[in-house]
Amino acid sequence: MDNIPHFHWLFLLYLVLVAAPVMIVHSFMKKRVLANKTITNLLIYFVSVAGIAFIMHFIAMWLYFEFIFTVTR
Repeated sequence: MDNIPHFHWLFLLYLVLVAAPVMIVHSFMKKRVLANKTITNLLIYFVSVAGIAFIMHFIAMWLYFEFIFTVTR
């Protein structure tokens, strides 16, 4: 981790912007799947968790590279 600039900021940013929303969506969708176990609900569960992870990862990496990991010229 010594090779990653501002690793602690990256870790905090990723924890707040990616891990927390994924866990919230996971817990909400898990309740829905356990209440009604159908293939459609399972598909919605996997798509929603993967979708929120992808979107939030993109936002977190954009913020990191735009504002924290700055390259001076």
